[in-house]
Amino acid sequence: MSPKAPLVHSVHFYENQSALIERLCGITSSALRTGNSVLIVATAAHRLELVKQLKDAGVEIRDLAREGRFIMFDAKETLETFMVDGMPNAELFEKSVGTILSESRKKALGKDQGLTVFGEMVAVLWDEGNREGAIALEELWNAVLQDRTFHLHCAYPRRFFQDGESGMDSICQTHSHVLVA
Repeated sequence: MSPKAPLVHSVHFYENQSALIERLCGITSSALRTGNSVLIVATAAHRLELVKQLKDAGVEIRDLAREGRFIMFDAKETLETFMVDGMPNAELFEKSVGTILSESRKKALGKDQGLTVFGEMVAVLWDEGNREGAIALEELWNAVLQDRTFHLHCAYPRRFFQDGESGMDSICQTHSHVLVA
């Protein structure tokens, strides 16, 4: 049985890249405007497109990055910091991602030090055929959310679940909010 989903751990099953980037741009710009820090752990293509969309929306990315309120990491490179034999290692995750989370929150404006996180590492694992590792990482994120307060957003392409591909239910069970668009 999966652990109880935290307050905000959303998953977006998206049809195409533009749908993902549009939603991610909205989440990111809203969080930054309210003073939150934003941590993006995504593929190179999605990071580049997000930055372009945020700039088009008038978000001052360079200034926010200098302040430490807008931080981006590569999904595959970040996975390499805590995966052991195809599974996430909680201790290594805490040393790498946990440290990033703590540092990111410190840069947020206001007493609540809000943090919004988008993680695409689970989709990378799923795409590589490591479904068990992806679900284990979703559950590890849930454990981390129990100790820290932040909003976590994940995304998977819908194409992963066409042609009878199972697993969508397992993913949904680890999230508090599900969006299919």
